[in-house]
Formats: sequence, structure tokens, C-alpha cells
Amino acid sequence: MNRSYDEYKETLESFSVRHKISKTNEKRNFHIHDQFELLLNLSDDIRCRVGDGSYHLKKNTILIFNNMDLHHISIMKPRGVNNRYVLYFQPEFISAFSSADTDLLECFYFRPFADPNILPLSQETVTELVSLFERMIDADGEAKARVYGGDLKTKFLLGELLIKINRMYRETHNINTASPGENKWQVYTIINFLHRNYLEDISLDMLAKKFNFNKFYLCTLFKNVTGMTPVQFLINCRIQKAKELLMKDFSVEEVCDLAGFNNLSHFSRSFKQRTGYSPKQFQMMMHNE
Repeated sequence: MNRSYDEYKETLESFSVRHKISKTNEKRNFHIHDQFELLLNLSDDIRCRVGDGSYHLKKNTILIFNNMDLHHISIMKPRGVNNRYVLYFQPEFISAFSSADTDLLECFYFRPFADPNILPLSQETVTELVSLFERMIDADGEAKARVYGGDLKTKFLLGELLIKINRMYRETHNINTASPGENKWQVYTIINFLHRNYLEDISLDMLAKKFNFNKFYLCTLFKNVTGMTPVQFLINCRIQKAKELLMKDFSVEEVCDLAGFNNLSHFSRSFKQRTGYSPKQFQMMMHNE
């Protein structure tokens, strides 16, 4: 019997912030969260693997993961320590704070360059961010205790954090005020829709109708922001989910269904085109690492 989607999903709160110190690795496998994640790394010798890249992190780094970033964090040395602040949130938790000129989620969506998940920080910036994280932890405690204003205080502080991170992100990647162009926030909305609905039967015509765009203009606009068409982006989302499921020992047939592919040969062909391996070869390779 095929296993259900809910058997591998990790359910998290709409907002969660914690200071964690670990001496052992918490997760063996690559994973994807339904939420966005910010991780402030305060330790040396941490390994970050995201997508097809692998990075040796030093302390004072912030990691940025959207809800399609397949990633794995591990301690590299036997007696190492993983000291970090970890924040999860649903995009909807903070989206009302964005404007046409200031999209607080830009660093999670706009990625037409290498290494978009990692931002090195100065010690001064780290000190500022640690203070913000601690204040958010306190505000979250107030919100959970139903202290008046605690819920809004949490969102205000998260908004402040995201403004700082996006400013650094823009400076690091030389993103000017106008980039990536008119209507970019609408592309982010479509990206979020594809992230959340990759299991559905989605076509370019359907997206154009839903978001009130000419389909040819939609393709051009979407490609300016993501480097690919909406359909290519959708397939990449499904491939990312397929990788996660394969590493969790689901069968190729189960993965085909759970990742949104309705045809096994199409799934195998698409997977090999984008990874260089058949699904089974990829599964065996990852288990042998």
C-alpha cells in the first residue's frame, strides 16, 4: 500500500523562534520545511548542504531557506558544537507588512545568482541580530501567554529582522532598488502558489487566468525573476520534493505520486534530465554517502 503525503510532512507552527545548542546532529537526512527558515549560525566548522551545493561554514553566518530548499546542517568535528538561533514562519505570517516597494520576503524568492542561501555577517551585525532574536523569543513567550500586544510585537520584530536581512542581501548581491523589475511582487505571489500547490495539475494557461496575466507576458516576467518559465519552475519544485522522499526510502512509484508527477516515465525522464541520475540511482547514491 502506498504511504500518504502526511507520513513524511513535518508539521511546524506558523511562527517559531528558538536558541539551540547541540553537540550531536539532529537530522540525518536532507529535509524541506513547509515554513521559511532563518538560521543564525554562531559556530565554526558547520557543514551546510543545500540543493547540489556543500559549504563549510564559519561562525557569524545567516542561512536563508524557503519552503522548497532541500537542505541539511551538520557538525563537522566529533566534539563540535552547533550553536544557532532558528526561526520558522509561514509567509502569510508577515506578508501583510510588505508593500510594493518593500517586499520582506524578497531574499527567499529572488535568486538569480549563486549561493543565495548564505550571508556572511560582521560581528557588529551578529550582535544586533542576536539581540533581535532574543527579543523575539521574549515576545513569542508573551504571545503564547496571551499578554496584550505580544502577537503584534513578534511581527514587528520579525519585520525589523527581515528589513535588515534584505538590505544585506541586496548589498551582497548588488540588487538595486528597481531590480528585478516591475511587478516582481506578483511573481513572488506566483512562486508561493507553486510552492504550495505543486501537487496540483497546473498549466501556464491556468496561472495566466488565475493571476490575470497574458501568458506570454507572464513567462517573460517570471523568467526575469527566476531564470526559468513557470512550468520549468514547477517541475523543479516537484524534483526537490522527489529528492527528499527518495532519501526517506519511499519507493520510486510512491515518489512519483507524492511529488506531483502523474506518469512514472515522465517522472524518471524529468528527474534524470535535471540530476543526471535515475530516481533509483539517486536513492542508492545518497544512501552510500
